[in-house]
Amino acid sequence: MEIIMYIFVSIAIISLQAITPFVIRKSECFGVNVGERANRKAELKQLKKQYVGQVILWTSLVAIIGIALLQGFNTSESIQAGIFIASMFGQLIVSFIIYYRFHLTTLQWKKEKIVSGEISTNSIILVDTSFHRKKMVISYTWFIVPFLIFIITLAITVVFYQQAPMTFPTHFDMNGTVTNTVVKSPRIALLFPMLQLAMIGLFIFINFVIARSKQQVENEKPSDSLKRNMLFRQIFSKAMLIMCTILVIDFLVTQVVILLALPIEIMTVTMLGSVVIIIFGVVLLSVKVGQGGSRLKFSNEPDGANKPIRDDDAFWKAGIFYFNRNDPALFVEKRFGIGWTINAARPVAWLSFRVIILLIVLITLLF
Repeated sequence: MEIIMYIFVSIAIISLQAITPFVIRKSECFGVNVGERANRKAELKQLKKQYVGQVILWTSLVAIIGIALLQGFNTSESIQAGIFIASMFGQLIVSFIIYYRFHLTTLQWKKEKIVSGEISTNSIILVDTSFHRKKMVISYTWFIVPFLIFIITLAITVVFYQQAPMTFPTHFDMNGTVTNTVVKSPRIALLFPMLQLAMIGLFIFINFVIARSKQQVENEKPSDSLKRNMLFRQIFSKAMLIMCTILVIDFLVTQVVILLALPIEIMTVTMLGSVVIIIFGVVLLSVKVGQGGSRLKFSNEPDGANKPIRDDDAFWKAGIFYFNRNDPALFVEKRFGIGWTINAARPVAWLSFRVIILLIVLITLLF
């Protein structure tokens, strides 16, 4: 079972890393703003193909080494867990190293094109002043759905607590076998309902981030860019609600299995099913929608002359971390990947994430 799970997660990581250059904004390449027209040049297309080949090769090598180590230490659960986690991080680190090399290459390519006059830049930022007044995310009342599931979980916990087993499982090996238990108590019994509540709060915050994040308008096709960005936010807002509901249901099933001493296989299948659905959904959204709606098709504006691009690469460290003291925005779209990141120069942005992490840690400590 652990090998199957490891292979599945590795394939997901490798696939997501490999497709990233093709699902980000069409004006960006390896964390560098090159403009949509320049991004179609043969040199950059070749760089993307090389990146895909190297990511698949080297991250697959790390994954294969992980499989060999898992097989070699199949008698030690703790070592296997360490190998699993270390290998996942290893794949991400290797893919980042490969990405960073291509990021530097693209930066140099852009500098050469600016010098030759093939690319022109400016510091003009296009803004739609009515953008944030438009409806771009689902209503927060939709989160009543996962909240009702939380209420159901809480009610089941209260009703079946007395007849539940005297010990609750707290740890499983990678085959789903219980390896540790604790004595039943109200505090332990409330762990999963509290995790549900924290999960709902987290996704409400994500919905807020989607609604309030900085608008990004492309100089080349501003009208289409705005439409894509609005649709992108609407689609991902709905997707986050679905993801939240799936995870809350997963916690409900786990709680029922523990309280009623049902077969652990029910919980395992539900958990694996949730992971498969979520990962498949993320890949599907990446391919069909793209970052900022880049893969949504519009043709309202003609592809006219090459226009100057916004040159703000200096604010993107390694093309991934945004740091701009002059920008009041707390949240911005990622340059390499799908979703949003923080403006690291704004203390409030850091504080919001620290509060979320603190709440999750407190729940795990208290319950």
